[in-house]
Amino acid sequence: MKKHFLKITSAMLMLSSILFFGCSKDDDSSSDNNNTPAVTIEQKNRALVIDITGTWCPPCGAYGIPGFNDAISKGKDKMVPFAIHISDPLTVTAMTNVASMGRFMTSSVPRIVVGNGLAFPAGVYTDIGLTGDKIIECVDTFIANNPVVVGVTLNNLKVDGSNISVDVHSKFFNTAVTGDYQIAVYFYENGVIQTQKMSGQPDNPNQQHDHTIRAVATPSAWGEAIAVSGDIRTKTYTAPMNAAWKSQNMGAIAVIWRKVSSSDYLYINGNIK
Repeated sequence: MKKHFLKITSAMLMLSSILFFGCSKDDDSSSDNNNTPAVTIEQKNRALVIDITGTWCPPCGAYGIPGFNDAISKGKDKMVPFAIHISDPLTVTAMTNVASMGRFMTSSVPRIVVGNGLAFPAGVYTDIGLTGDKIIECVDTFIANNPVVVGVTLNNLKVDGSNISVDVHSKFFNTAVTGDYQIAVYFYENGVIQTQKMSGQPDNPNQQHDHTIRAVATPSAWGEAIAVSGDIRTKTYTAPMNAAWKSQNMGAIAVIWRKVSSSDYLYINGNIK
């Protein structure tokens, strides 16, 4: 019996050795000296989807917000969605620079950005389902037409006293690219209740606003410079946590931009926590 047990144990050790040494460490994962879990950065693009909105905007309440939410429900794993509020109580001043960039501008409201342009240059559809479908169509087009240059992931999102923080990891899969790349980190909140104007309806005093940007954790909304490198870059980003925000509804977003000029940036990739 003892001899049989030793044979089984020996076989199990050999199998463990094969499993351990046979699975080499991938280039897109790392761990620190504190035995924290390895970080994996997917070689995958996600499309930027921005709802540029305002509580004063009746079409935003009637069509824009519902269409934006419909798209998220249909393809949230393929996108990095967030809402930028303009000239209302939910406005974050730093984000107005993003909302007012030329490629994101049009005379109609609301404005829905997908990737690096407007999904509805002539205005959002009044049919909410069609709006959601159009956004997903634009998301799929962006992903299909853009190779993965850089990946990003976020973890360890936490609220500690009066601050909110997140660890952001990024890696370039194509190190031959040229240009000025920047990483921006934003904190957002879901379930924000704010009165919303509605087309053809009374104001909605209980409108729920999701993916609402609350704070910018980088020096500007366009972020800070990052070097093109095949190594994983890791940094913790922090912003003040307002006591009125609900910690359980908070999330974080990281966006990689490529600087074209001082007022023009191209979205490259991003992720959401």
